[in-house]
Amino acid sequence: MIKVMVVDDEYAFADYAKLILESMGYSAVVCLVAERAVEMAVVHRPDLIITDLNMDLDGLELIDRLKARAETKDIPILLASSSTDRSDRSEALRRGAMYSIVKPLQKDILKILIEKIVPKPAQ
Repeated sequence: MIKVMVVDDEYAFADYAKLILESMGYSAVVCLVAERAVEMAVVHRPDLIITDLNMDLDGLELIDRLKARAETKDIPILLASSSTDRSDRSEALRRGAMYSIVKPLQKDILKILIEKIVPKPAQ
């Protein structure tokens, strides 16, 4: 089963994302404190990380930290933010995020992106 980690300091969004992911058949783990996200990624080994930009730790800094660690550098990152700042989004992509989507999440678009980003597990 594909495991997705949601990193967002807004509980309502994180819980909503978890519900959507689980309704699509994915396993989901939530991290509400971005400072702990790298540590949680090492422990939980997600197949994908969905993160916000504006949190207790800047989302761009989180991407840098994830890409700097051997254990997390290959985990794909999907940026999900309500920010409309194109420069932040393009910077996130430059630093290693694979895609950027606007909140609120749209289930159909999220499913397509996950299918593109994460290879299906062998059965």
